[in-house]
This record gives sequence, C-alpha cells and structure tokens, in this order.
Amino acid sequence: MRNTWYLSPLEIIETLSQEERELFYRKACRNKYPKGTLVFSPGDLGGAIFYVMSGGIKIFNMSSCGKEVIYWFCYPRDFFGLAEVCGGEKRTVFAEAAEDSELLSLSGKDFEAFLGRNPQVALLLMRVLGRRLRQAHETIKELIACDVYSRLAQLLLKLGQICGASCKGAVVLEKKFTHQEMASMIGATRTTVTEVLNEFKKKGFIETRGGRITILDRESLAVSLDTPDED
Repeated sequence: MRNTWYLSPLEIIETLSQEERELFYRKACRNKYPKGTLVFSPGDLGGAIFYVMSGGIKIFNMSSCGKEVIYWFCYPRDFFGLAEVCGGEKRTVFAEAAEDSELLSLSGKDFEAFLGRNPQVALLLMRVLGRRLRQAHETIKELIACDVYSRLAQLLLKLGQICGASCKGAVVLEKKFTHQEMASMIGATRTTVTEVLNEFKKKGFIETRGGRITILDRESLAVSLDTPDED
C-alpha cells in the first residue's frame, strides 16, 4: 500500500493529564446535530473549534456551477474548524452532520489558553493540519494525473485507513458512503463511480453488502493505482 501514514488517527485528548482533560470537557459546550444540520457555513466567523464525540461531519463546498465538492469526513476523536479560529477569520467551507452527531465546541479564547497550557497538543494539532494539507496536495495531484479508476482505488484505501476495521484479512468500511458522495470526493460522476465499483467487484477487489463496502484485496487494489483501466 502506498505511504498514507499521515491519515492515521491521532488521539489528542488522551495525551492530557486528568486535570486538563476534565477542564477541557468543562469548558467545552456539548451539542447534538441531527443528520443534515449545518454546523457552520462559508462567511460564518470562525470563533470556535469542534471535537467529534459521535457521528460524522462532512466538510464540503459548492462549485460555481452548484456542484458539491466533498473535502473529507470527520469522525469521533477528530478536531475540525481549526484553520480559522486562531486568526478569527471567516469560514470558507460548509460543515454538515452526515449522520446524527454529538460535538464539543471550544471558543477561540479558551482554545488559545488550552494550547498555552498544553504545548504538546499544539504540536499534535500541527500534525493534524499537516496531514490534511498533504492529503489536499495528494488529491490535487490525483485529479490532474490519474484517471477515475485510480482515484477511486486511492479513495477506498484511504477510507480503509480512516474508518476501516480488519476482519479475516479484509477491511470493512464501518461507515456507509453513497456513490454520489464518493464521486464528489474524487471529481467524478455518480454513474462512473458505480461502473468502476462494479469492475472492482468483478475483479474480487471489493464486495458490497447492505450499502457497506469491504475491501477484500488491498494489495491488488493498491497495484491497480499504477495500472489504469484500458478504457
């Protein structure tokens, strides 16, 4: 598999002392967001950071022609909304609950004080932002240099790292992704994604059951990144 170590989850809260952890939870506001609820939108003031307790958050934007472009999904233990909070800048993307979710939010002022008391967290968050920047660079490169076949294979491998569970040599994606969502993440159409997924199934790379994807052969899927479809 290609080197995508930067996508590995980072458990930041667990690095804190018990006292700091309790203070973090006490200072933070806990809110529930039903599926489809917007957490923030472009133009909103970035006055807080968010931490996912449960559920999933979709980070996306809209193109000039009204097409949804999904940047990524944030799941439990993920922070998001980091980029604008320290500078008090306005949001440039949408954050929406992809499923019923529970979030903690911490004001920018409390967040800066929190980092001041816990410099090791600041370093870990730099790693978080660094991996997301690297992921963005990888995505741009894939959109320019790779066909849909390779881009979808790469996406499945990344999802396997983010939300996959090993099971008898296979990797089960614990989250469900629609064909349209995957298309919006790799700059393709839903129809094309469906066709390529069917091709992967025929080759024994994956299987689908109940809307959930299982990666059966990670090695062959990774090799396929360098052997694009002849069509």
